[in-house]
Amino acid sequence: MNECLLSKWIFKLERGDENILEIKVFTAAYRGGSQFRKGLQAVKEKCLRGLKYVVRNGKKARFWLDVWLGECPLKICFPILYDACLQQTWSVYQVLHEGVVDLTFRRAFGERELLEWEQLLGMVEGFVLTHEADSVNWALEKTGVFTTDIPLSGAVFPWGYQQRTHGCLGGILTFED
Repeated sequence: MNECLLSKWIFKLERGDENILEIKVFTAAYRGGSQFRKGLQAVKEKCLRGLKYVVRNGKKARFWLDVWLGECPLKICFPILYDACLQQTWSVYQVLHEGVVDLTFRRAFGERELLEWEQLLGMVEGFVLTHEADSVNWALEKTGVFTTDIPLSGAVFPWGYQQRTHGCLGGILTFED
Protein backbone atom coordinates (compact mmCIF):
# COMPACT_ATOMS: atom_id res chain seq x y z
CA MET A 1 0.00 0.00 0.00
CA ASN A 2 1.07 3.60 -0.52
CA GLU A 3 2.77 4.64 2.74
CA CYS A 4 2.53 8.32 1.89
CA LEU A 5 -1.26 8.26 1.53
CA LEU A 6 -1.69 6.04 4.58
CA SER A 7 0.42 8.49 6.57
CA LYS A 8 -1.77 11.37 5.43
CA TRP A 9 -4.84 9.50 6.72
CA ILE A 10 -3.13 8.84 10.04
CA PHE A 11 -2.21 12.54 10.29
CA LYS A 12 -5.83 13.53 9.63
CA LEU A 13 -7.09 11.07 12.24
CA GLU A 14 -4.60 12.33 14.83
CA ARG A 15 -5.46 15.92 14.02
CA GLY A 16 -9.18 15.16 14.37
CA ASP A 17 -10.20 16.54 11.00
CA GLU A 18 -13.92 17.02 10.59
CA ASN A 19 -13.85 15.84 6.96
CA ILE A 20 -12.61 12.33 7.53
CA LEU A 21 -15.93 10.57 7.22
CA GLU A 22 -14.57 8.55 4.29
CA ILE A 23 -11.73 7.29 6.50
CA LYS A 24 -14.09 6.25 9.28
CA VAL A 25 -16.43 4.51 6.83
CA PHE A 26 -13.52 2.80 5.09
CA THR A 27 -11.91 1.60 8.32
CA ALA A 28 -15.26 0.42 9.69
CA ALA A 29 -15.91 -1.55 6.52
CA TYR A 30 -12.50 -3.22 6.73
CA ARG A 31 -12.16 -4.04 10.41
CA GLY A 32 -9.98 -6.87 11.54
CA GLY A 33 -7.25 -8.22 9.30
CA SER A 34 -7.81 -6.21 6.13
CA GLN A 35 -4.86 -5.11 4.04
CA PHE A 36 -5.85 -1.47 4.58
CA ARG A 37 -5.96 -1.80 8.37
CA LYS A 38 -2.66 -3.69 8.44
CA GLY A 39 -1.15 -1.00 6.24
CA LEU A 40 -2.30 1.73 8.63
CA GLN A 41 -0.82 -0.11 11.60
CA ALA A 42 2.48 -0.71 9.79
CA VAL A 43 2.88 2.97 8.90
CA LYS A 44 1.47 4.48 12.12
CA GLU A 45 4.66 4.42 14.22
CA LYS A 46 6.66 5.91 11.35
CA CYS A 47 4.07 8.64 10.86
CA LEU A 48 3.86 9.50 14.57
CA ARG A 49 7.55 10.39 14.50
CA GLY A 50 6.75 13.38 12.31
CA LEU A 51 4.02 14.77 14.55
CA LYS A 52 4.36 17.55 17.08
CA TYR A 53 1.52 18.00 19.55
CA VAL A 54 0.24 21.33 20.79
CA VAL A 55 -0.82 20.27 24.26
CA ARG A 56 -3.82 21.93 25.82
CA ASN A 57 -5.72 19.33 27.87
CA GLY A 58 -2.98 16.73 27.45
CA LYS A 59 -5.29 13.82 26.72
CA LYS A 60 -3.98 13.02 23.23
CA ALA A 61 -0.20 13.43 23.56
CA ARG A 62 1.83 10.76 25.34
CA PHE A 63 4.14 12.28 27.97
CA TRP A 64 7.31 10.31 27.12
CA LEU A 65 6.67 9.10 23.57
CA ASP A 66 5.33 12.08 21.62
CA VAL A 67 6.95 15.38 20.70
CA TRP A 68 5.06 18.02 22.67
CA LEU A 69 7.69 19.88 24.67
CA GLY A 70 10.84 20.77 22.79
CA GLU A 71 11.95 19.16 19.55
CA CYS A 72 11.99 15.45 20.41
CA PRO A 73 10.22 13.01 22.72
CA LEU A 74 11.07 13.29 26.40
CA LYS A 75 12.21 9.66 26.40
CA ILE A 76 15.11 10.79 24.19
CA CYS A 77 15.94 13.81 26.35
CA PHE A 78 15.79 11.81 29.58
CA PRO A 79 16.65 8.18 28.75
CA ILE A 80 17.62 7.18 32.29
CA LEU A 81 14.32 8.42 33.75
CA TYR A 82 12.33 6.88 30.92
CA ASP A 83 13.94 3.46 31.42
CA ALA A 84 13.17 3.56 35.15
CA CYS A 85 9.64 4.98 34.83
CA LEU A 86 6.61 2.78 35.47
CA GLN A 87 4.26 5.01 33.44
CA GLN A 88 5.98 4.97 30.02
CA THR A 89 2.78 5.21 27.96
CA TRP A 90 0.81 7.71 30.03
CA SER A 91 -0.61 10.83 28.43
CA VAL A 92 0.49 14.33 29.40
CA TYR A 93 -2.85 14.69 31.19
CA GLN A 94 -2.25 11.58 33.30
CA VAL A 95 1.16 12.85 34.38
CA LEU A 96 0.38 16.55 34.93
CA HIS A 97 -3.36 16.81 35.67
CA GLU A 98 -2.91 17.56 39.36
CA GLY A 99 -0.34 20.29 38.78
CA VAL A 100 2.63 18.11 39.74
CA VAL A 101 4.60 15.47 37.86
CA ASP A 102 2.84 12.23 38.84
CA LEU A 103 5.39 9.54 37.95
CA THR A 104 6.80 6.59 39.86
CA PHE A 105 10.05 4.77 39.23
CA ARG A 106 11.45 1.24 39.59
CA ARG A 107 14.40 2.30 41.72
CA ALA A 108 15.73 5.10 43.90
CA PHE A 109 17.52 7.92 42.11
CA GLY A 110 21.27 8.18 41.94
CA GLU A 111 23.22 11.29 40.93
CA ARG A 112 22.47 10.96 37.19
CA GLU A 113 18.76 10.35 37.76
CA LEU A 114 18.54 13.37 40.06
CA LEU A 115 20.19 15.56 37.42
CA GLU A 116 17.71 14.39 34.75
CA TRP A 117 14.81 14.76 37.19
CA GLU A 118 15.73 18.37 37.94
CA GLN A 119 16.04 19.11 34.21
CA LEU A 120 12.65 17.50 33.52
CA LEU A 121 10.97 19.45 36.31
CA GLY A 122 12.50 22.63 34.93
CA MET A 123 11.02 21.92 31.50
CA VAL A 124 7.47 21.20 32.73
CA GLU A 125 7.45 23.82 35.48
CA GLY A 126 4.61 26.23 34.95
CA PHE A 127 2.98 24.14 32.22
CA VAL A 128 -0.79 24.53 32.63
CA LEU A 129 -3.38 22.21 31.14
CA THR A 130 -6.62 23.70 29.82
CA HIS A 131 -10.01 22.31 28.79
CA GLU A 132 -9.34 22.62 25.05
CA ALA A 133 -8.41 19.55 23.02
CA ASP A 134 -4.81 18.96 21.96
CA SER A 135 -3.92 19.60 18.34
CA VAL A 136 -1.19 18.19 16.14
CA ASN A 137 1.15 19.61 13.53
CA TRP A 138 3.40 17.94 10.97
CA ALA A 139 6.83 18.90 12.31
CA LEU A 140 8.63 18.08 9.06
CA GLU A 141 6.83 20.74 7.02
CA LYS A 142 6.98 24.51 7.66
CA THR A 143 3.22 24.82 7.23
CA GLY A 144 2.62 22.18 9.92
CA VAL A 145 0.39 20.24 7.53
CA PHE A 146 1.24 16.80 6.16
CA THR A 147 1.64 16.77 2.41
CA THR A 148 2.03 13.93 -0.05
CA ASP A 149 4.33 16.10 -2.16
CA ILE A 150 7.38 14.89 -0.26
CA PRO A 151 8.65 11.28 -0.18
CA LEU A 152 8.54 9.32 3.07
CA SER A 153 12.17 8.27 3.12
CA GLY A 154 14.86 7.96 5.75
CA ALA A 155 15.94 11.49 4.88
CA VAL A 156 12.55 12.84 5.92
CA PHE A 157 11.55 10.58 8.81
CA PRO A 158 13.60 10.49 11.97
CA TRP A 159 13.76 6.67 11.89
CA GLY A 160 16.15 6.31 14.76
CA TYR A 161 17.07 8.91 17.31
CA GLN A 162 20.53 8.59 18.73
CA GLN A 163 20.30 8.55 22.48
CA ARG A 164 22.16 11.80 23.21
CA THR A 165 20.75 13.87 26.02
CA HIS A 166 22.30 17.05 24.65
CA GLY A 167 20.45 16.40 21.39
CA CYS A 168 17.19 17.63 22.84
CA LEU A 169 18.39 19.94 25.52
CA GLY A 170 21.05 21.59 23.40
CA GLY A 171 18.93 21.89 20.28
CA ILE A 172 21.03 19.46 18.23
CA LEU A 173 19.14 16.35 17.21
CA THR A 174 21.02 13.72 15.27
CA PHE A 175 19.68 10.62 13.57
CA GLU A 176 21.10 7.17 12.97
CA ASP A 177 21.94 6.21 9.40
